[in-house]
Amino acid sequence: MGQKNKTVLLWISFFLDLLINLTALYFVYTYLNKQINAPFGKKAMAIALIVALATSLIYLMFNIYTLKRSAHLHVVLIKTVIAHIVAYSSVTMMIMIFSPEKKTFFIFASVCYGISLVILLIKRTISTKLIHKMRASTKNRRKIIIVGSGHGARAFVKQVEENEYLGYNILGCVTDKENPKLNKLGVVAELDEIIKRENPYEVAIAIENEGEIEIKDIINICDQNGVRALIIPITHKYFKSKFQIDMIGDLPVINTRAVPLDNIANAVMKRTMDIVISFIMIILSSPIMLFAAIGVKLSSPGKIIFKQKRVGKNNKTFTMYKFRSMKENEQSDEAWTTDYDPRKTRFGTFLRKTGIDELPQLFNVLFGSMSIIGPRPELPKYVEEYSKTIPLYMVKHQVKPGITGLAQIYGYRGDTSIEKRIEMDIKYIENWTIFSDIKILLVTPFKMFNRNEKYVK
Repeated sequence: MGQKNKTVLLWISFFLDLLINLTALYFVYTYLNKQINAPFGKKAMAIALIVALATSLIYLMFNIYTLKRSAHLHVVLIKTVIAHIVAYSSVTMMIMIFSPEKKTFFIFASVCYGISLVILLIKRTISTKLIHKMRASTKNRRKIIIVGSGHGARAFVKQVEENEYLGYNILGCVTDKENPKLNKLGVVAELDEIIKRENPYEVAIAIENEGEIEIKDIINICDQNGVRALIIPITHKYFKSKFQIDMIGDLPVINTRAVPLDNIANAVMKRTMDIVISFIMIILSSPIMLFAAIGVKLSSPGKIIFKQKRVGKNNKTFTMYKFRSMKENEQSDEAWTTDYDPRKTRFGTFLRKTGIDELPQLFNVLFGSMSIIGPRPELPKYVEEYSKTIPLYMVKHQVKPGITGLAQIYGYRGDTSIEKRIEMDIKYIENWTIFSDIKILLVTPFKMFNRNEKYVK
């Protein structure tokens, strides 16, 4: 797909989004005027037109029209939702400040943005799939050659073959090595001639131990021929997650462990969700917590709230709160609970089986030491032990620990495989989205009553 075609598609998509927003505004405007005799006039419709245009400009600011070959559909949809929420929030704020009919205009804006979001997501899904299909077709493939024939070159070929929507046509490799596993076009000294002959759109540089070759010379040859150069770093095999390029002054450096929650917008969104949900759940669950507190006090002597040191984000310890489910004992900070643990009280087993024992952790969330969703926090003793024996164990401490998480809804909690739990935790951390948190939150209540808790015989 040429640059000219990409620009045309960008503007078509821009004006289609503008038309969708305008159509939603018009139909809701007409409906409200007829059904509830809303006090809208021509001035209101003029404002609506400005709002639609401003919304489309916000989409441009969020760069949602960029046709990156590597973009997955879910990334496109998430960017669309975030841009739409920002536009809606901006309009709502303006309504609250300046509109004389706040309630009516708020309803108007909410319905319009709700309708247009659904249509936009459907449109974006269809258009992205069509673009991917076009790129996968033989007529719209981008020619590319690879300099190098080692691990990086083969890994690049594998990704291209497994993801046809990228739309690459690999012509072959340029290497000084004999009998490479890839189709050899020639040696590196012939690169200039090969580029002129094959006329590729891009050159992927994947040099590994190729003698005295310098990448800067290859880039210069690409520049002289007007061909884009992609560099596949020889350290790529050491990256165990998504990474990003940071700048230290004028020096580019690779952050090998970049995660979505490093992004300030994502972090703010998650923290806002934590505060709102924890506050609401504390209010709604207060009768249950009162019942639990009375039950704990009557079931055995000791404190109602069990406090325990756990390791949280950035390896910092914090005090985690739970309803006490055991008789007070000296091993509370040393040993896990087992199925038929003699330390458990019968009422405590009920609290653990239903998940009520963890309700006080809502205060941990509200005050910021925990999140609603995240890896479960561990005792300092076990953190020290597992960090030495389980690969990537400490990665879980890049984010706040949670009351529930991906591992928990798959049944990996309590006395279960720590390796599988860490695998799930890392999968959650590396692929976090606000939608994954919502999904885990919705599934959690159905998993609460299936915990591995047995009443003491």
